[in-house]
Amino acid sequence: MSTKTRIRIPRAPFFDAVRKSNLVQPDDLIAAIMKYDITEELARDSLRMATFFVQKKMLTKYQALQILQGRTQGFILGPYTILDGLRQDRVGIVFRSEDTRSGLQVAVKVLPTERTNDPTILAAFRTEMKRAAQIDHANVARILDYGIHQGTHYVVTEYVAGQTFDKVLLKQTLDPNEVARQIARVAVVLRHAHKHDLFHRDIKPANIALTEDGRVKLLDLGLTHMLENPWQQVTRRIKTEEYAEEIDHVAPEQAWGCDMDARGDIYSLGSTFYVLLTKRSAFPGDAAEKMKARQLRGVPAPSELNPAVPPELDRIVMKMGANHPHERYQSIDELLHDLHPWLPITEWLPLQIQLPNPVLADRSGQHEALKKSTGLFGAFKKLFGKSSSTPA
Repeated sequence: MSTKTRIRIPRAPFFDAVRKSNLVQPDDLIAAIMKYDITEELARDSLRMATFFVQKKMLTKYQALQILQGRTQGFILGPYTILDGLRQDRVGIVFRSEDTRSGLQVAVKVLPTERTNDPTILAAFRTEMKRAAQIDHANVARILDYGIHQGTHYVVTEYVAGQTFDKVLLKQTLDPNEVARQIARVAVVLRHAHKHDLFHRDIKPANIALTEDGRVKLLDLGLTHMLENPWQQVTRRIKTEEYAEEIDHVAPEQAWGCDMDARGDIYSLGSTFYVLLTKRSAFPGDAAEKMKARQLRGVPAPSELNPAVPPELDRIVMKMGANHPHERYQSIDELLHDLHPWLPITEWLPLQIQLPNPVLADRSGQHEALKKSTGLFGAFKKLFGKSSSTPA
């Protein structure tokens, strides 16, 4: 007599929901009932059963909570099983997932139906996504797959174990020189993308992850063609705090639907730079107030809120965040020219960006360059190992 004929799965709400979800196979449910002697009475206690399934690693906390709330569908997208919710942004909802073929963890972004239903938008998105999938850079979360499951479009990217900078800021205040170092590293990634005619369009602290070994990873490169014009959204969500945060780093010209170029990404990176230095938005208020303010003035000097920010970083941030595109850095190379003292020399030299006077041929040359740069004496000390809080 088979196991299935001797033991049946209890007809209890939680077990019914688990079966419908397809997260646990019937044979595994029966094996758990036999091994742990789950009675009919116990099976009817949904909360205890949910806790039990999580403890035995048969479900994740996210899956158990969703099932307790009555959700039984949407956990499976093709070969990917959703394990946890990561974030929601202007493009879609992102989940930590498992590739059932390899067992590897990945990030799956579910795209909004109202955008994927537009053939023009979807075609442009897929074209850019395919180009972005060719980008192979250590500091970019790579695009791995694209699929459609029962009408739901999704994109699979590399899962980055670590926290995004918006979460990091909730826990600690960052040293200005360390912030400059990481912003310079993001700029290096953008340089690589811009050379392939790829613009990010949504640079913000939530799209820059800090890995467990201290590296930065740029998220969502090639996945922002789904973005709506922010001004169209603001008319519907004008008082929404969540939306105000979503558009906190949008370039002024982007809000009006202008074509994007490198200067839009530079503005967003500068606005992000400001927030990482001050823990405050450059333009407080609701969505409409933010959008109006950035049309009238540029990102202010971060030293007004954080006196530890040196004058040279003030100048760089304000130039990145100028409200008129022609007043900003016109290319990532121009920006990196000014940020180079914060980059480790091993990361700067391969870029082969020419300085007016070659000063990086050896360490003594960089010594002279750093001494002449206002506020960068700490950077020189770090370069030679005398400080742990200043840039390499």
